[in-house]
Amino acid sequence: MQSEINESVFAGFKRVLDKGTLIFALIIAVLFAMIFYQQQRSAEAERSVEHTRRVIAYIDALRTYLLNLDTAVRKYAESQNPADLDPKLICRQAQCPSAGQLIALVGPGNAQAARLAPLPALQSALETGFSALQQRAAAGSDARPLERELGGFDKSAIEQIHRILIEAGREELNQLETRETVRIRDQNLTSALLGVAGLWTGLALLGLYRETIRLIRAGVHAEQTIRQLSLHDPLTGLANRRFLNENEKHLIAGARRSQIRMAVLAVDLDDFKAVNDRYGHAAGDEVLVASANRMKQLLREADVIARIGGDEFVIVLGQVDDAAAAREVASRVVESLSRPIPLAGGETARIGASVGIAMCCDAGETLGSLLKTADAALYAAKREGKHTYREADASAV
Repeated sequence: MQSEINESVFAGFKRVLDKGTLIFALIIAVLFAMIFYQQQRSAEAERSVEHTRRVIAYIDALRTYLLNLDTAVRKYAESQNPADLDPKLICRQAQCPSAGQLIALVGPGNAQAARLAPLPALQSALETGFSALQQRAAAGSDARPLERELGGFDKSAIEQIHRILIEAGREELNQLETRETVRIRDQNLTSALLGVAGLWTGLALLGLYRETIRLIRAGVHAEQTIRQLSLHDPLTGLANRRFLNENEKHLIAGARRSQIRMAVLAVDLDDFKAVNDRYGHAAGDEVLVASANRMKQLLREADVIARIGGDEFVIVLGQVDDAAAAREVASRVVESLSRPIPLAGGETARIGASVGIAMCCDAGETLGSLLKTADAALYAAKREGKHTYREADASAV
């Protein structure tokens, strides 16, 4: 199929197909680039959402830590039990949350960082008071009042810390919801646009591709039809003399290459002129078609049968074991064509056939020389009474 397209006068359609394929590839590349861009945007949105979640989690952790710190100090103030100041009860992490780390995580220079700005000082005051209480508890009983150590744990300071963290958490939750909504909306919109663009582009290019293929095949089919008409007999559908001439080298080379015999049979219909004279040329055409069909039924697919004249045929037996096999085919041809041939008008035509046989292949032989040899044997058969066959340089069987 590819070689036929390349040799076709419709090769221009193939160039159109190549260009269409290139355009299709470019569009696919653009679509993939858009998809990659969308994936990058989605990844960035997911990172933003994930960052917001980490900020919220850190706010919760810091708030829990400071609550635990305040609770431990107040319990100690009531019980004077050093166990209430155990750091493991306040923060079980290797590094406790800090307001400074929260601001760094949020990022400086925005409203959220400004909201969190008072926290480091407040946290530092709490932790300083907590450390002082730990030192006091480690030194044993002390009658000094606790007001100085508890200064940082003033109710207003604790409330300010909680208010800041609650507002910061609420703001982060709002941002999280907004970013999630925007991310999902943009992702769905972009995916829908990509899907629609890809679908319509694919359909358009598929239509172009199918139309181009249809035109190429139509052109190739037209050329093949023309070539078939030029190489085949329009009445019987058999090969013609031109077909034999163009395939001469192939036929003879195949026989020589396989080192087997090849036979050429020249067939001439006997009493065919009487059919034309008696029933007309339309009946003669019926006889030719029927004769061609009968001979085709006697041959193999590898064999070639051609009509080279009005009632003259040539059979090329591509592979025969010996001359006896060729004579067997000739005998069957004579017998088959001797049977009556029904005509469309209800009449019956009676003809016969004479066959000449030439065997191949000796050095230097051509299809033309083999046809001449077979023709000589054919005329010998006609001279000896028709309705029989003769082999070149051999007696009748």
